[in-house]
Amino acid sequence: MIAESTPDAPGSLYLHVPFCATRCPYCDFAIHIGDDHLHQAYVEAVISELDHLAPAGRPPAGLDTVYLGGGTPGLLEPALLAKLLGAVEAKFGISTGAEITIEANPTGVSEELCRSWQALGINRLSLGIQSLNDRALRWLGRNHDSAGAEAALVAAAKAGLENVSCDLIYAIPEQPTHVFQEGLERLLSYSPQHVSCYELTVEPNTPLARSIATGRVARPQEQDFIEQHRLARELLENAGLFQYEVSNYAHPGRESRHNLSYWQGGHYLAAGCGGHGFLSTSAAGRLGVEVDTHNVGVRYWNLRSASTYIKQVRTRGHGRRGFEAIDRDQAEVERLACGLRLRTGVLLSMPGQVAGAERLAQLGLVTVAGQRVAATAKGVEVLDRVTLELVTATPARQLK
Repeated sequence: MIAESTPDAPGSLYLHVPFCATRCPYCDFAIHIGDDHLHQAYVEAVISELDHLAPAGRPPAGLDTVYLGGGTPGLLEPALLAKLLGAVEAKFGISTGAEITIEANPTGVSEELCRSWQALGINRLSLGIQSLNDRALRWLGRNHDSAGAEAALVAAAKAGLENVSCDLIYAIPEQPTHVFQEGLERLLSYSPQHVSCYELTVEPNTPLARSIATGRVARPQEQDFIEQHRLARELLENAGLFQYEVSNYAHPGRESRHNLSYWQGGHYLAAGCGGHGFLSTSAAGRLGVEVDTHNVGVRYWNLRSASTYIKQVRTRGHGRRGFEAIDRDQAEVERLACGLRLRTGVLLSMPGQVAGAERLAQLGLVTVAGQRVAATAKGVEVLDRVTLELVTATPARQLK
């Protein structure tokens, strides 16, 4: 257990809840199918891990964001969610006005359930809609249809949830651009406050990757990525949801504060199987992770199996599988890579970076305002190239 509350204490906490009704063929997350009887034991293990992570004295400010991700946290009974969030409040404190998010799939979302979440202090819902086309949903292996997705949106609105985020996937082979457009326009008729648009990614060792390798299904096409990304940006921004990050759009003031803490290089805690946290070296040291003082942070990750995680927490107090010390060189690369994903861009700190940014500006890939550089719409489409240009323009000796 951390011995004391410190100024560098993280303001964000991620709680991974792995339970899902089915595994989607494109998914490579740490999930657990079935076994409802495991829910109670899992929540108790996460609470035990929170004991390991928590400061001995409750931080005066409390957490600014709590994110229940998965998996499908919405599958947990409200009583278990209450127990989990009660432990968070007791061990860390939750600040007034904190953003508390729960992820859910449309299946099972009702007005009554949304009200029960609100009663627990949950004030943001991230809904895994993915598509409003039934053929595309079947291709994705989802366990809901478009009518179910729209019913969930109606239920959230009737319950008075004022901060709803919707996930969409584009460049699905079974969803041509005109179908994607129709679905996005239909989604916008429900006035979501936030939309995350992710391109379909073929992750190794997933059912989707195997199906593509054997020729059973078509591979996503690069032209669809570009075309549908541009279309999403146009339609969403015309509706007042601005692209504040490469894949995320929001009405002003409805940006995901939790995810911004990741992209802006903040420290954050994580508990639960598959969770990843990032701590200052001093906070990590108090957790028993020994690193050199010249490192600027420590990233840690937990076991992926829910049952193995529970067993290790019972014997060792935590579910940690490994950690990585982050030195100044790596921290600078990550700062640039994450900062360039944001509409506001990132501050440059070295002459080589400024020179590299000016070359990119001549190609129309970034804008430069003093020491701040931001990717243009054209630059966002080749963001890896933009990032690499700035990273390679930073002599390693300047980072030492």
